Amino acid sequence: MTGATPNVQNKRKTKVGRVVSDKMDKTIVVSVERLARHPLYKRVIRLTTKFKAHDETNDARTGDTVLIEESRPLSATKRWRLVEVVARVGDHGSPSEIVIDEEATSEAIHSAAHPGRHSSDEAEASADDADTAGTADGAAAPDATAEPADEGGPA
Repeated sequence: MTGATPNVQNKRKTKVGRVVSDKMDKTIVVSVERLARHPLYKRVIRLTTKFKAHDETNDARTGDTVLIEESRPLSATKRWRLVEVVARVGDHGSPSEIVIDEEATSEAIHSAAHPGRHSSDEAEASADDADTAGTADGAAAPDATAEPADEGGPA
């Protein structure tokens, strides 16, 4: 059996990150963030790694979100190449999309910090605590919308 296999799957790693620098010719510096648990303190920390990637057309700009793929060594420090620009720095959608991303990120941080627990369970428990919280003798709390009494000070 001679010859190469015709359908070789792509086994190269890909990463999504933000362009930190595009000052070099045909090279961009991409910052990739990942979440990891601290070995001693068990807190979830955000770790940042910078990669130099080859940008043949000088298409990416600082602040863009890009997809990079590993490649053969292209220079002393450049081992990645730009696949596509995922989002331009000025092309953000509606503010609700950004909030959705924040919720997903905070959910990922919470699930990494507390495996086996869900943030929705804690939200329900804190809502129940807020409903049962009141004054010690069970009297109604003072109305917050009432006008404050005049203290008699200078106006």
